[in-house]
Amino acid sequence: MKKCLLLMVMIIICGCSSQGNKVEGLFNEGASFFQSGNYDAAIEKYKEALQIDQNNAVGYNLLGMAYRFKFNQTGAQEFKDKEIESFKKAVTLDAKFWIAYKNLAASLYYQNRKKEAVPYLEEALKLQPNDPEKALLLQWLDEGKKQ
Repeated sequence: MKKCLLLMVMIIICGCSSQGNKVEGLFNEGASFFQSGNYDAAIEKYKEALQIDQNNAVGYNLLGMAYRFKFNQTGAQEFKDKEIESFKKAVTLDAKFWIAYKNLAASLYYQNRKKEAVPYLEEALKLQPNDPEKALLLQWLDEGKKQ
């Protein structure tokens, strides 16, 4: 999971401007903090980058992942709420960003908000029909429709 996160950071397109370079540097710093388990510092770097580039769906997805790991570390609901909010922002900014849909659906599913996860699961599967976790996502989808 952490290797995927680092790969996503490396593919962020920030442009050639000095502002773009700053954003990219902040995301890279955030990824380094994330890799080392310093989720507070990762969150701060991602938020700093997003203050500069407010329309960066990948950045919001990264922020959501940092909040997820912070929630797992602390169990504090505020971090789960921020995780979900970040993933929702990512899918709002990029309607084709299937990873963010999948992350959002997982966040909702594990909060026992399975019915709420249904449209995000459907969209993730529509955008990525050959997802390696397709069987699991279909199971979640079925559970959500029954809730």
